[in-house]
Amino acid sequence: MSTEITTKNNSIQSFDLTENVPNLQEAIVLQADLTSEYWTPEREGEFKLVFFQEIKHSTYTDEQTGETIELPCVVFVEQKQTGELKTVRNGSKRLVASIEDALNGNIIRTGTPLRIEFLGKQKNSTNQFQSDRWSIKPLVFK
Repeated sequence: MSTEITTKNNSIQSFDLTENVPNLQEAIVLQADLTSEYWTPEREGEFKLVFFQEIKHSTYTDEQTGETIELPCVVFVEQKQTGELKTVRNGSKRLVASIEDALNGNIIRTGTPLRIEFLGKQKNSTNQFQSDRWSIKPLVFK
């Protein structure tokens, strides 16, 4: 028997494997890739058109120390020009904080379309490090 997991705009099927199941060779492949990529912009002006999904912690291993780190990341679903949906995430403190503020202020919610642009790095006023700068603009449809 089919069980449907329904979201606001999409429905994904699942099946009880103790019962008769359909032939997977006859299935239609959805245009959504469930794997996730970490997005590290390489140049100023790089942007993505995305749907906001959530903020969640991801586990990373620091390449220099070997230490495991829990990093809050913003998770987006990017729509490629082919129509394929791809999950991307980013743990930039400024990006996560800005998205979190918009989320807590009820400005955005899961599924909100956004244009996220990398504006480059800016020297911190409190230490010698640099932080990423971002532009986050909501998208609307007419």
